[in-house]
Amino acid sequence: MNHIISVCFSLLLLCACTTANAQSTTSTKPLIVAMNEEVYPYVYRDSQGFPAGLMVDFWQLMQAQGLNLEVRLIPREKLNDTVLSGEADIFGALGKLPEREKDYLLGEAVVDVYSHVFVHRDLMQTNTLEQLKPIIVGVPAVSSHVSVLKAQAPEVVQREFADIDSMYDAAVAGEIKAFVALDRLNPRYKNFKSLNALYPLYKKILLQKVPMTWAVRKDNQALQQRLLQAFAAIPPEQIEKLQRRWLSGVSDDNTLLLGLSVGNQPFMTMTPSGQPQGLFVDLWQLWSEQTGIPIAFVPDSTPAGLKALQQGRIDVHMGYPVATNPPTDTRMAGRIYQVTSSFYYPKSRHYSNLAEVRLPIGVFVSAAYVEKLRQEYPSVQIKAFEKLDDMVQAVERQQISGFYISDIVMQQRVLQQQKDSYVRLDVPRFQTDLFPLVQQSRSNLAKQVDAGFAALTQDQLEQIEDRWLVDIEMGFFQSFRHRIPLSDQQRDYLSKRQAVRIGVMDNWAPIEFVDEFGQVQGLTRDVVDRISQRLGIQLVLVPYGNFAQMLEDLRSRKIDVVSNMADLPERHEYASYTMNFWPLQWALLGRPAQQVLRMEQIRDSKIAVPADYRIIDTLIKQFGEAQIVKVNNADEALEMVLQGKADYQIDTALLAARLLRRTEAASLRLHLPADLPTVPMLYGVRNDDAMLLDILNLGLKSLTEQDKAEIKNTWSSAEIRPQGTDDRVITIAFQIVGAALISFAVVFFWNLSLRREVSARRDIEHKMRFMATHDDLTKLANRSLLMERLSQAILQHARHQEKLALLFVDLDGFKAVNDQYGHDVGDELLVRIAGILQHCVRKSDTAARFGGDEFVILLTGLMDKDDAAIVAEKVLMHLQEPLQLSVCQAQVGASIGIAIYPDNGADAAAMLKAADGLMYVAKQAGKGRYCFSEQGQ
Repeated sequence: MNHIISVCFSLLLLCACTTANAQSTTSTKPLIVAMNEEVYPYVYRDSQGFPAGLMVDFWQLMQAQGLNLEVRLIPREKLNDTVLSGEADIFGALGKLPEREKDYLLGEAVVDVYSHVFVHRDLMQTNTLEQLKPIIVGVPAVSSHVSVLKAQAPEVVQREFADIDSMYDAAVAGEIKAFVALDRLNPRYKNFKSLNALYPLYKKILLQKVPMTWAVRKDNQALQQRLLQAFAAIPPEQIEKLQRRWLSGVSDDNTLLLGLSVGNQPFMTMTPSGQPQGLFVDLWQLWSEQTGIPIAFVPDSTPAGLKALQQGRIDVHMGYPVATNPPTDTRMAGRIYQVTSSFYYPKSRHYSNLAEVRLPIGVFVSAAYVEKLRQEYPSVQIKAFEKLDDMVQAVERQQISGFYISDIVMQQRVLQQQKDSYVRLDVPRFQTDLFPLVQQSRSNLAKQVDAGFAALTQDQLEQIEDRWLVDIEMGFFQSFRHRIPLSDQQRDYLSKRQAVRIGVMDNWAPIEFVDEFGQVQGLTRDVVDRISQRLGIQLVLVPYGNFAQMLEDLRSRKIDVVSNMADLPERHEYASYTMNFWPLQWALLGRPAQQVLRMEQIRDSKIAVPADYRIIDTLIKQFGEAQIVKVNNADEALEMVLQGKADYQIDTALLAARLLRRTEAASLRLHLPADLPTVPMLYGVRNDDAMLLDILNLGLKSLTEQDKAEIKNTWSSAEIRPQGTDDRVITIAFQIVGAALISFAVVFFWNLSLRREVSARRDIEHKMRFMATHDDLTKLANRSLLMERLSQAILQHARHQEKLALLFVDLDGFKAVNDQYGHDVGDELLVRIAGILQHCVRKSDTAARFGGDEFVILLTGLMDKDDAAIVAEKVLMHLQEPLQLSVCQAQVGASIGIAIYPDNGADAAAMLKAADGLMYVAKQAGKGRYCFSEQGQ
């Protein structure tokens, strides 16, 4: 009996273990996530055949929350049956639509998916669904796009395709001129470059927005609860990061994505070849160079760009019109530009006042002045448009009476083509400020944007404006030379404010001092006079003999500003600082020993420094406190050097040069060590007056290099007569200086002659060097200089793990021109080609003539191989136009081979060989094109 009980117990135990093992096996079995393989960029199959895309990365985030998952890609037509039959556990990516709730339990919205109609770039007037009527639109057969397009545009003719690639093929072949797709075109498509060029992103028309989610069968509520819990545990910023990576087209987290509103010439738009261009584009590229932060432009309509910013798909909207408050969930950085908008109407109509208008008035959807217009003219009807072309068409069809638009845009886009067609109504006109926008939570990014633009000079800004504006008098930056355009808030602030009191030192010539008549003079006075006139603000200079007392008066608000105030942490509790508007160079004054090129040469020397100079802390760290002699002012420092108690004194180069003119300092020498920092010129402003700080920054930023040169020249040569100086002593001093000058005249002119001879020899050497390294005809670098620069660039790029490109350019059709018209015309053509190549590259790149009709371009510091493709496209685009020569019009093309370092070669010879071989591949493929290698792809 006991034996039977024992056997039964063993059998029960075995069954229990078997059941436990079965349950264990079941628990470790992965959940199958089924998704369609043709929904780029959400789900697709990469070049190795593996699942990739935004939703694939999303399920990896879900797996990190403790789920055991396996992603499988299923053909579109089998996907629904696969999930409902139980072969898969989860429908991994589908639109969250009401009709799907009858079969599935739908999850939370992961990302908003936008379907668009991509329109051919040549259909310039096709901007809305209604305008698609005469066009055949391609759609994937088994998709919701068919019903959605039919519902929204029932008169549009649809052509269904079995798969997306066949639809793409028809679009490239010209069989259709529009098709429906999601946010972006699939770069894995074999003819992606052609497709992307013909159907640029900025030509797409929004069709539908659908949240993308997941789904499980209705009988699997337990699994749905697990998925909802895992989703809730994912930080929102990780989802935003996925959107940024997959929907912006830029995967580098360090690159700042800028929303570019297309069709806004001359400010920002895209060229037919898909390149960003415009005044704002150049501004931001200059900003990128200044800050060292890489940027990428994301083109879209203005409303779509704003939505992309609010969703975190881009980082910054380049320039958005704001009247008072920014759009929801965004914040403004500092103003980037200001435009004046006027009402324009056809010349055939006659209006003396806006109230006479009967038809609606057209405005842009993002116009900041709409509310003000409604308040002033409540009877006027207003109709909003996204694009200027649509407004012009509405005028022609007499749907609107006219439209409000920036005078600059009207001048550049309409009046150049229809010069006498429109008339401007001068009242009312609206000034609109344009601001970069960032997400509300990214206050540090807004500060970063402001700091970058603050560092740009007035001259740089005016140069960009000169490049883009037909009428420079309309320019915003240009107006700063005369009267700085202020915002309504700033003008209101100044109208209520009393004079601004600025503290200055009375004994720091030539920067600031009080003259013999008790008037404040010096460099500071001239700066203040200029910005006072441009801002229309009263600035009063208050002299102080004691710097500490001046700071105390700023702290107690007895004065508003302190000029030339060092930015120290302990002063932040009562002061904010203006931009560094005029960096000055530090200099050394000492005995005429060996020229001091770097400070380490004088490590054991004693240096006299005024005790209140900010640089004193830096010097103590570098030399030690024992080597620094603190003095009260520059005169005392000079005396220490003359008496041998210090070897050098340190001061600004401007002041040091003045000290050197003194008779007693004739034996000293001026030194400019390369490692001495510049002196930041800052104004300290009471920190409870942010508006005053902004206004002063506008004034200081208006100082051009010409302004600074005039001021500096004034105080480099002016005779300074401080308050209380005896005239007779000064006269005697200058007589002594005059005698000394006469004594040295002969030596001076002998030295001058010697310098001219040395200069002439240097010029000859420079010309010989140029002749040895440049092509005689085109003046481009020759083969020798190219190989030298290429070798050096490879070493540098290897050290920093960067990319460079070598473009081998062979002209197509040159021989025919040369044979028909002779070598002189051929040479003329080569010179023209050289000019085109130089125009297409940066100053840091090298364009070289390799021999005959072959050229080579070296591009350094590339972020991606596409940067090289852009240059190649620019060259080919310029060569599409006939070149007018002295005796004929020449039409030539080019075949370009592009080698990428390090993909195609590790040294100069290998890179050149690879680029040459790829050039022949391009030529054999039909000429007039460029070619990468498979490895370079």
